[in-house]
Amino acid sequence: MSATLELVRGNDPQPILRPVSASDEQYIYRLRPGEMISAEVRRARNALFHRKFMKLCSIAFNVFERLPQPPVRMARTGQWVTPRRDFNEFRYWAMVQAGFYEVIGYPDGGVRARAKSVAFKSMEQVEFEQVYSAVLDVFLQLVLNRDGNHVWSREEVESLVEQFIHFDRGQG
Repeated sequence: MSATLELVRGNDPQPILRPVSASDEQYIYRLRPGEMISAEVRRARNALFHRKFMKLCSIAFNVFERLPQPPVRMARTGQWVTPRRDFNEFRYWAMVQAGFYEVIGYPDGGVRARAKSVAFKSMEQVEFEQVYSAVLDVFLQLVLNRDGNHVWSREEVESLVEQFIHFDRGQG
C-alpha cells in the first residue's frame, strides 16, 4: 500500500512527526504495531506562494488573450492556422522563456525545450521563488506591456496578484 503523507514536527517532550490530516492519521493507524514503512521526506513548499504563481500566470494569460493573434504558417505543412490559446501551454512557454527548462531530444534529431515541473515534489521553495521572479520579468517584457495601453511595473503586478490572492482566500 502506497501513500503520500503530510507530517508536521511536534515536540512532546521529544521531537516527533505527527500526521497533518485525518486521512494521514488513518493511514498510520492502519499500520500494524511493529510494521515498517519506508519514506522519502522533503520539506513542503509554501502552498500560498504556489497559488500566487498561478494567479500571476492567470493575470498575464488574461492580457495575452486580448492581444491580436494573426494566423501563422506551420513550418512542415505550410498550412495557415490561427493558434488556440491554452493556459497551461502559456505557462510552460513563460517558464522556458525564463530559463527554467530541460532540453528533450527526438528521433528525427530535433530538440525541444520543455518547461520544468513546478509540482511540489519536483521543485524546492528557493528555486520556485526564482521561477516566480523570472516569469514575472518575462510577462512584463513580452506580454503585459505589449498592447501599449498601460505600462505595468513589477510593483503594480505584485500588488494586483496579492489583491487577487486575498480576495480568493476570503471567498473560500
